[in-house]
Amino acid sequence: MNNLMSQTLDHKETEQLKDFLVSSTDYYLQQFERISQGQKYSLNLAAAVFGPFWAASRNIWLLFWLLAATDVTALVVIGQSLWGGETHPESSLALGVGILVFCRGIGGIIANRLYHDYFNKWRINQGQPCGISSKRTLVGLLLVLATYPLTVYRFSAASVVDYLETFPTSRKIASKTAHAIDAAVDWLTISFEDLFDSITWAIRGMLDFLELLFIGTPWPVMALLLILLAWKAAGWRVVIFTASALAYLGFFGFWDKAMSTMALVGASVFICLIIGAPLGIVAAKSPRFSAVLNPMLDLMQTMPSFVYLIPAIAFFSVGKPPAVLATVVFAMPPMIRLTALGIQQVSPSVIEAMLAFGASPRQILFKAELPLAVPSIMAGINQSIMMSLSMVVVAALIGAGGLGYDVLFSLQHLEAGKGLLAGLAIVLCAMILDRIIQGHQKRGS
Repeated sequence: MNNLMSQTLDHKETEQLKDFLVSSTDYYLQQFERISQGQKYSLNLAAAVFGPFWAASRNIWLLFWLLAATDVTALVVIGQSLWGGETHPESSLALGVGILVFCRGIGGIIANRLYHDYFNKWRINQGQPCGISSKRTLVGLLLVLATYPLTVYRFSAASVVDYLETFPTSRKIASKTAHAIDAAVDWLTISFEDLFDSITWAIRGMLDFLELLFIGTPWPVMALLLILLAWKAAGWRVVIFTASALAYLGFFGFWDKAMSTMALVGASVFICLIIGAPLGIVAAKSPRFSAVLNPMLDLMQTMPSFVYLIPAIAFFSVGKPPAVLATVVFAMPPMIRLTALGIQQVSPSVIEAMLAFGASPRQILFKAELPLAVPSIMAGINQSIMMSLSMVVVAALIGAGGLGYDVLFSLQHLEAGKGLLAGLAIVLCAMILDRIIQGHQKRGS
């Protein structure tokens, strides 16, 4: 019975191999059988001779690019011996030919193994391309023609034409585009001056309130409140850490600047929450809105943080309000993404049960989806806090002050000790908030 089952399985595998290979079935049936029995490598002469074209025709693009890279390297060495003015061209020519033969031989040795691995993937998903394709071979040929000649010429010739070394540019186009952007920014600044002033006034009022709360409150009271918050949210271990971190901030003279930094971070995270959470909810509910929003979030997360300062300065001048806005742009994407993720992860059975009892969409959102998404939303708040703190040094460039200014001043005056102490203070502020939020999440779960 077992022998019959084994023969049936072997027959099925053979039929799959024939469907996969299409041509040269006898050779590859023999080689694949040897690989299945433990023989790892064997020489495939066709792969060694035709190199990248063999790999492209069989959809093994990893081998294609490896062989193409080694071919180009060998051809460059050969080209330098012929056209590069080498003092010993014979040795360079021999080296290039040796590299080509050696790498093609290695490619031929590993080809069957890679082809067998691709067959195993094809067995799982038979929708993948199989056999030999003239279209893939043509694509490989076009890639070779597009890369080999120019690369070999660039690194082999004694002198190269200018347009191949440097991309052709037009300073007039760049200058006109920059002037057009400047004109647009000036027009927006003048046309929407009242709007920008209102936003600046609102953020300034929020910062003044938070700074009055954090800095105006006597330091023993503020320290006690933070320690009590740590004990209530996370337990004694976080209390000890929080007390130690606050002692560091006080003894090293960073208390006021740390509280100013916390005020800036608090304002930024509050704006991220009131804007990011609704956007995340809408993105979770509307695939079309999510499709439009996701590229914008990708742009916000990949753009260098210094770039955020340019529009902030252009529209809001310098100071803490534009620093808050630049921080918001940098720190908002995690809030939006994690809010949307939390809403999307709510079990459909919960929604179906509420619909069965006649709940409205608003009731489902506020009584089921948002409560169940709280852990994900809290993770978004945590990430926004961490990213806001990572912006404090950059924000100090436009007058945000706080601990970021101390780090920036130390960089400008090469005072490594002061810079490290201020940097450690920023790290401790981040760790205090992170431990409190994580401890609250663990206790809540």
